[in-house]
Amino acid sequence: MHRVSQQDHARSVRPWVWAPLIAVVVISAAVWAVRPDPTACRTAAPGAVPRPATMSVPNTPAAQRIPITEQVDPPVLAQARYYTFGPDVACSFLGLPSDGYYVGVPTDEYDGSAACGGYVDLYGPLGSVRAQIVDHCPGCAAHQYDLSAAAFARIADPGSGVAQIGVSRVHNPSPSPDLVYRIEDGSSSDWLGIQFTDTGNPLSRIEIRPIAGGDGHTLTRRMDNFWTISGAGAGPFTALVTDADGHQAVVPGIVVDPGRSRHTGRSLYALPAQVPVATVSRPAPASMTSAVAVCS
Repeated sequence: MHRVSQQDHARSVRPWVWAPLIAVVVISAAVWAVRPDPTACRTAAPGAVPRPATMSVPNTPAAQRIPITEQVDPPVLAQARYYTFGPDVACSFLGLPSDGYYVGVPTDEYDGSAACGGYVDLYGPLGSVRAQIVDHCPGCAAHQYDLSAAAFARIADPGSGVAQIGVSRVHNPSPSPDLVYRIEDGSSSDWLGIQFTDTGNPLSRIEIRPIAGGDGHTLTRRMDNFWTISGAGAGPFTALVTDADGHQAVVPGIVVDPGRSRHTGRSLYALPAQVPVATVSRPAPASMTSAVAVCS
């Protein structure tokens, strides 16, 4: 019997072993050469096909839905004084019912009528009540407030005349009211005075622009809660009304009709029960779409 040495056996099988190995190496190198950049790949489910992928730049300005809700500030210790309001209040509100809940605020808080139309919650020894700021109390020191008879009676004994209370400012009181405007007597194409009531929050700014076109005007607030401008023209106007919390309402069709009050059908804010949320969009969109292959 012919014995094959180990060396002869190795020489005889070597070509059959190395040929497949060389083929595997060549194929692997080719696959690696055409392989996509690993950083551009992500794991895909079986059967997945290439699809467009969105790449977002940081701080992409997508619209955000921000709810508007009633908010109440923490109470501040104060003193309430029993007071009988007459028909003429510093904020120039007409037709206030005698049994309403009203507040007169000290000079620093009145701030040239900037506080007019706002609301506060009052907490006293007998209970609490929400009242509207309608008047200026020149004789009140800081944190002293004149309360209408009805408001005082809800939180303290009227016979005492004064009471220690807590006062909290209310933001976006519910329900959100329908804005009303009134053109001041004597207004004309040469001079305009206008007042907005039922604002919910105090106002911070009024701007008007003629509907027919032309320059816009920012009005000046007076101590009596009217806003005025000279030389704006005969109108009609569109007004941009801004409150102290930054809410705005566009009011079209304002006519110069002195002495008459008109409902606008607009509100400065809408609470969840009325409109679920407000949409706020950031400027300058910054996103782009590219076709990116999905790799296994």
